[in-house]
Amino acid sequence: MEKVPQNMPVWRSMAVRSPESTHSRLPRPLARVNVHAPMRPSWACVGCGAQWPCRTRRNQLLAEFDRAPVSLALFMGRFFMDAAQDLKTEVAYVLYQRFMGWLKEQPRA
Repeated sequence: MEKVPQNMPVWRSMAVRSPESTHSRLPRPLARVNVHAPMRPSWACVGCGAQWPCRTRRNQLLAEFDRAPVSLALFMGRFFMDAAQDLKTEVAYVLYQRFMGWLKEQPRA
């Protein structure tokens, strides 16, 4: 595992703390992380309250899975299946468009 240089800020998607936190030994950039994760069973975004995956999370996923569209589709497929179990009253087509449909809209590199 590579060591991170001392002067490089480390961003962790799930490490959120308040600027007033008593944990001063943690790097300051952690205070600015906004988590866009799904809140189950409603599947609303924890970070912004929109339906998950929200626009911000979609952009993050596109950057994270750059040049790996099949991996992104498999990753989102897992969430689609979980959401289908939680949101039983939702129309399948609507759920599919929400979790998978936006992947087709992306330009191919």
